[in-house]
Amino acid sequence: MRSSFFVASTCAAVLALAALAHAAAPVVSPGGDTLRLSPAHPIPTEVQSQPGAVRIDGCFSDGRGTDGLTLVHHALRMSNTGDRPIGAVRVRFAFYDAFGDVSATRTNVAQARLDPGQTVDRINLAELSDAGPPAKIACSVDAVRYTDGTVARSR
Repeated sequence: MRSSFFVASTCAAVLALAALAHAAAPVVSPGGDTLRLSPAHPIPTEVQSQPGAVRIDGCFSDGRGTDGLTLVHHALRMSNTGDRPIGAVRVRFAFYDAFGDVSATRTNVAQARLDPGQTVDRINLAELSDAGPPAKIACSVDAVRYTDGTVARSR
């Protein structure tokens, strides 16, 4: 059940991202339902300390809502501070409620090649939150997959 919810959420997030590109256009799902999103509102986002070969230099988030769901979009800037090329980075997002407690955590994979010393802008990730818009988000590197296939986890 949970994996089917994740797949449905991911599909809905992809459809909603299309709406971000065409803000005035509603999104129509494969089932024919129309999804109308509110205007984007910024969500305070901080980068947590992260040891390792990748550094998140900036993480900016905004949210658009509809029918009790919030599409949260993240734009990241990452740098490879190590000496090996990276093929993908898994980023962990902690969603905080208005009381300062973590209400949800999500991970999302950025398929982006980062050569040693390289910085990549415009890494875009998105997910759905069914708990409404978070009051704050913290992002950190959860794992790195090097181009040789090896994986390093931060926890």
